[in-house]
Amino acid sequence: MICENCGKKDARITLVIYVNKKPSRLYVCEECAEILANAIREIPEEEMRPQDTSIKCPQCNLSLREFRTNFILGCPKCYEHFLPFFTDLFERVIRRTSFDGGRINPESYARYIVTIIEKLKNELQELTEKEEFKEAIKVRDKILKFEQILKWIS
Repeated sequence: MICENCGKKDARITLVIYVNKKPSRLYVCEECAEILANAIREIPEEEMRPQDTSIKCPQCNLSLREFRTNFILGCPKCYEHFLPFFTDLFERVIRRTSFDGGRINPESYARYIVTIIEKLKNELQELTEKEEFKEAIKVRDKILKFEQILKWIS
């Protein structure tokens, strides 16, 4: 099967996206999956770990820790049950405090990505001037990832 995103490589990863409480599958190659996942990976890992590991969905028994590890909800009830824990995540990832199933406006998201890239380029320049090359390499890699996301959005 060919990647549904780029249409070039073999799709080896299945993304399950819920739209109006119905699962929809997207078959993508490893590179496209990496690009799609980058925005989520920018959140520091320690912030993703829930404080209380005993929190579970009453319907499917999925734990909050499992969700934050895999980013897959077990059932529609998970969304309602874990909503207090999602609010901060929604605000940081999609710049809204709730999710109504609608898509993010690509133009505004692209503008947001451009501002991130500009900040990172300034940071990269400062690091190279200070000759902190290890940190500069990390920032350069982030810039490349965001540029890939920007290309994918366009």
